[in-house]
Amino acid sequence: MTQKWKSATAAFAVTTMLLGTGAQAFAASPEMILKNAENPSEDQVKLPARAVEIVGALEKLEPALKTLTVREVFISEQDENQVVLTMHHPDNIHEDAYILFDRNSGEMVDFEAATIIWDQKEKATDEAILQKADKAVEELLGSKKRSMTDAPQLSTFVEDQEEPFEYRNVYYPILLNGLEIEGMRFGIDVDMDFAGHLIGVSFEPLDLKGVQVADPKKAVTKEAIQKQIFTPERIQYGYVWEGSEGKPGLVYKLRTSPVFDALTGKQIVDGWGEENGEGKLNAPDLKNISLKPQAKPFIEKNATDTQILERLFGIDTKKTYPTYRKEEQDGIIYHYWANYVEVNYASVVEDKMTGEIGGYLFWTHIPNLPAPLTKEQSLQKAIAFLEPYAKKSEWQVEMYEQIKPEDPLAMKLLSNKDNKQETEEKKSVEQYGFLFFEKQNGIPVMEYSYGVVIDPMKGQVAEFLASVPAEDRKYPVLKPSVTDQQVAEIFAKQVPVKLTYIWPTSSDYDAPILAYKLDTSKGWPTVDAVNGSFKWSEFEE
Repeated sequence: MTQKWKSATAAFAVTTMLLGTGAQAFAASPEMILKNAENPSEDQVKLPARAVEIVGALEKLEPALKTLTVREVFISEQDENQVVLTMHHPDNIHEDAYILFDRNSGEMVDFEAATIIWDQKEKATDEAILQKADKAVEELLGSKKRSMTDAPQLSTFVEDQEEPFEYRNVYYPILLNGLEIEGMRFGIDVDMDFAGHLIGVSFEPLDLKGVQVADPKKAVTKEAIQKQIFTPERIQYGYVWEGSEGKPGLVYKLRTSPVFDALTGKQIVDGWGEENGEGKLNAPDLKNISLKPQAKPFIEKNATDTQILERLFGIDTKKTYPTYRKEEQDGIIYHYWANYVEVNYASVVEDKMTGEIGGYLFWTHIPNLPAPLTKEQSLQKAIAFLEPYAKKSEWQVEMYEQIKPEDPLAMKLLSNKDNKQETEEKKSVEQYGFLFFEKQNGIPVMEYSYGVVIDPMKGQVAEFLASVPAEDRKYPVLKPSVTDQQVAEIFAKQVPVKLTYIWPTSSDYDAPILAYKLDTSKGWPTVDAVNGSFKWSEFEE
């Protein structure tokens, strides 16, 4: 749901008076609303008759809304062609709701209500949620809008989830040439609390006037895409703590879910990744290394903010960052440093109990080196940073690079396979990323990883991320029964590749792109390396 109208109704009233928009106040009765709407004074905003009908229908669907008797009507500040109805309980402004209407037709654009209006002790069944959604769409939005959309999709509810979502969502997608559009949510959204009360209804139309949309009939074959996706270079191999039957196991999994332009058959790369495409790691960028572990803690417990940056990252906080603040949430401490004059920032995530650092981000305008670091020099910089804190000696490192997005020449060269030598000379690397995996029994452990990002221009650690279990884990000696190529063939048979439209959020795109991507709606595909069995594991991407 959108959040721009979540402020209390009282704030709307004050804003309306200050701006002089001529708000109209009235009680809850639909008859009273209609009377005021059809006979407004010169300084009153007219509420169309259709809008009044919708309010009445909404109150029949949710009788508790009748108790929200303090109501205001005024013109939307975002769009003068829309009118807003806000309402709240006379004794509690937090029990509030709002409805946004088209000022001319009176059709509803959006509705939102606070969940505290209702008691949510009971949970409605999936069937009841879907039935309520269908009724709300028909009565509030009309059959015409419903006819534009496909079958409803109900969000998944997980009973034992630690922090469950506070509402259920029913989405009616608008299809384009029979395909869904991913990245932008066109269609109808109906949100309800667990008890099945309406807390949100909205419609997002699809307007493609003047936009050229790719025809699915012109797409390359699905087989051509499958040959590019399911290859050994896109597969990761290693230990997992909870494999088959909940025991430590050895598995293969796809590194990422790549997306391909369906007209050209080329992968759409969005930042990290080489010219061969994100998620495809070639042999030269996968190395086994040996460290001299010192097993130092990443930071002493109860260290001051000055010590955190100086000891771990060698930064003089007093000189670089005059502003500091700290936040705590769920046992995690978030440190923030800033220099607003020079636009320099740093942040660190710390475990309150152990004092260990789990993440670090550094962004500052410091002088560049005379010559940028090479990939190998950046790797050595990352190793030097990690080595004092490593607990094991044997590691596997995956190397990635990020091309500067503002370098169109480099990006053009990267797509030219016949000009690979010139590509290597011309491309401009913004950052090098290194993902370190601890090894046991000569096999990488997927749960033990450290990510280090190096800025080659400045020669410094720009980001750091730790993903390490609190306790030491010992993995059994296991031997795979399948090869990388056999696993790639298993994935090709089991994992669907779907044709869809994607709408990138980048400002460079103002139209949907016809694309092929993996269908991972059932989870994330994995293959047990010991027995070769395929399964959908817990989703990750």
